[in-house]
Amino acid sequence: MTGRPTVLFVCPDNAGVSLLAEALALHAYKDLRPFSGAAGTPGAVDGALIACLDAARIPADGLSAKPAGVFGLSGAPRLDLVVALGADAGRALRRQPWTGFLRLETWLLPELPRSTDPHTRRAGYRTLLPQLAAAIGRLEERFILRDAGAAA
Repeated sequence: MTGRPTVLFVCPDNAGVSLLAEALALHAYKDLRPFSGAAGTPGAVDGALIACLDAARIPADGLSAKPAGVFGLSGAPRLDLVVALGADAGRALRRQPWTGFLRLETWLLPELPRSTDPHTRRAGYRTLLPQLAAAIGRLEERFILRDAGAAA
């Protein structure tokens, strides 16, 4: 592999958790090239997510909800890994034909509270942030070690 590994983070609607992973990886893990997408129909970007990112001083510029299927189209970035954030996203991705030859992992993260209250959702993102940061850090380390082993 040459250059930074390209990782696609996927959640069911790309409105929250996968965008959180993308923003966090863009901000703190410079050895990765992260993107995000929806396993199903994209939703509207969650305002509580943007508030959580702002509070953590993580830029939210350019984040948008989109279907993960766009990464299977001609001209899309070549993906080194697709990370399904949750069992539902993992099951949905396995049913899509464009993922057949891709390396796919499912990370079972704690469920976020399903609430109409933005404060509750923001607290859920804030609680998930360190766990997601640790998982992305381990992922980055795996790629670094794999590249170092290939170079030896």
